[in-house]
Amino acid sequence: MQKKLDSLLAAAGISLPDQQKQQLLGYVAMLDKWNKAYNLTSVRDPQQMLVRHIMDSIVVNAHLTGSRFY
Repeated sequence: MQKKLDSLLAAAGISLPDQQKQQLLGYVAMLDKWNKAYNLTSVRDPQQMLVRHIMDSIVVNAHLTGSRFY
């Protein structure tokens, strides 16, 4: 899943430190685990969770400005 995250970030022109990448992957793993028990999201595939839950949120960062966002 690391390669998938790296390719998605590269395609979006986003650079993140390795620690943040590991945190995102850990979040997806936890979301996948608890999604099986509590149906938190309709996305079942962790690879798709990267796209629909992580990348969809990250790509807007470049467009957020002002003190309320930092």
